[in-house]
Amino acid sequence: MSLIADIDGEMFGEDSPTSVFAHMNDPWDHPRTTAGIAIMCDWADAHGCALGSLLDGTGLSPDDLRDTDRLVEAQQEIAVIRNLLAAFDASAGLGAQIGREYHLTSYGYYGYLLQSCSVVSEMVRAGLRYSPLTFAFATFSGELIADDRWSLWVLTDGVPDDIATFVTERDLSASMQMQRELFAGQDVDPLIEVHFAHDVDSDDARTIYADVFGVPVRFGCDRSELIFERGYLDLPLPMGNPHTMSVITEHCERLREERLHSHGVAGQVRAYLLEQRSLDRTLDECATDLHYSTRTLRRGLTREGTSYRAIHDDVRRGLAHDLLRDPSIPRARVAERLGYRDWSSFTRAMRRWGRIVE
Repeated sequence: MSLIADIDGEMFGEDSPTSVFAHMNDPWDHPRTTAGIAIMCDWADAHGCALGSLLDGTGLSPDDLRDTDRLVEAQQEIAVIRNLLAAFDASAGLGAQIGREYHLTSYGYYGYLLQSCSVVSEMVRAGLRYSPLTFAFATFSGELIADDRWSLWVLTDGVPDDIATFVTERDLSASMQMQRELFAGQDVDPLIEVHFAHDVDSDDARTIYADVFGVPVRFGCDRSELIFERGYLDLPLPMGNPHTMSVITEHCERLREERLHSHGVAGQVRAYLLEQRSLDRTLDECATDLHYSTRTLRRGLTREGTSYRAIHDDVRRGLAHDLLRDPSIPRARVAERLGYRDWSSFTRAMRRWGRIVE
């Protein structure tokens, strides 16, 4: 029986009470390089969309995208994604198509780390631990499943609803692209099928997904995931090198800590709101508690391509999504946590968001 070790070193086999062997523990709301935005902008430009329209409201210029040392906030990338969705009418498969453009070389040290791992299971664990060095918004987990297979599945908890489908597609497609590049030139492609929780309503759209992934793609599933052969986890990587991995891991660990502990103003505001018992906090109150003047806080958020209202709305919607999944939480408590006077006020707001509350 092959054993798979999780990130913490505990060993899990087929008889283990848990089959999850790797999990992404860090939040997606961290600074990232401009490379992810540049990739989306390059793809859009090649398909007839002007760069200026994609950067609108982000606080970024074309020169910023060429600055390899520049870090941007997650909210700025979200603004680009929203502009991209608007420009292409949120067309089905858009995220999946763009995900193919995220090559190993796009990730810097992270890409080198994956290449230096000894076997695929080690690569998966390292990949999820150092996720703050990527552009992912989806939260990945690796899990052994039935029929001698394993799943790389994702959740989008806390991700704004209007971009959740796009980032799910993009992040799964990008993961598939990286894994295929790790075995470039070799007859290795153990991907069996792809599942998406969302649905599509046309055969043309389904063809797009099939072309991107090259395997059967199912929709309306319980979760979004890539399904692989179990034996793939034990496959040696062609460029694995323990010494190189040790050296690169040190760099990645340092970068991970910097990304997680150097949030911009938007990250501070998001963290502040998530810590509150109720989201009925104003910009002035937030500024005071974070030791900013209201004007300084507003200008800082503008520079990062966002606003207090935009962050507040995103946090509120994300929390609403999470809280409503737990039927044990009283409705009055949900409304209070989200900053509403009562349940009826909350349901009216939800209807304005396009959500239906029973």
